[in-house]
Amino acid sequence: MKKFTITHDASTIGFQEHIVFTPLKPIDNQLHRIRLSIEKDADGNPEEFKRVIDYNSSLRVDFGWSFESSYHFDTIMNECVEEVIPKFNVATGLMTTDMTCCWLGFIPHNSYDREVYKDLSRYGLILYNNELIDFQTEIITFIVNHPIFRQHAILRDDRYRFEYFKDLRKNRSALAEAYRYYMDAIHEVGLLPAISRDIMEEQIGCHFLREPDLFFELVSFSKLKGEIYE
Repeated sequence: MKKFTITHDASTIGFQEHIVFTPLKPIDNQLHRIRLSIEKDADGNPEEFKRVIDYNSSLRVDFGWSFESSYHFDTIMNECVEEVIPKFNVATGLMTTDMTCCWLGFIPHNSYDREVYKDLSRYGLILYNNELIDFQTEIITFIVNHPIFRQHAILRDDRYRFEYFKDLRKNRSALAEAYRYYMDAIHEVGLLPAISRDIMEEQIGCHFLREPDLFFELVSFSKLKGEIYE
């Protein structure tokens, strides 16, 4: 069975937890998962542990923007499934999104999925639960660190783009590289041969106030290359 699917209709799956994700903050703190501890929970109720696992299996992570096409998202997830899933022993479940490609859903466990941990000991349930959380965290980590995701984020996530350039304002060479990275993303994600100078200045111009000569040099070169139009 395919681990990740893109449905052509609006998703009708209900999720226990919905989050709007940002790559600017630690991933595990944003997922609102419930971990169990062998030290603290060893004497707990196994049925309660199973309810925690059911809750943790169900998660919808919204990126706050959409991928340019389903091809981009599918490319990331095919690589993600190949690299991440073999690291885990638990039955990790399935993942989905719809054609908006602005979110990833970890599909809630059904009765068949629950058979995997139905007869586990308390210790086994705790390990299962925590490994399930580690799996979800590593999936999101892989997505966030993928070059395709980063290129989309630099164009479509205003806050991420602002913080990305802000951190480089005092480093002239790094700022020039960030400008080039932004322009490459325009071509490779948006498939646009050129962008309006007004849009470019609105999105990244404020970060060059310390280096106006560098900005003029970069823009002039981009205009010569046909990457920017007035």
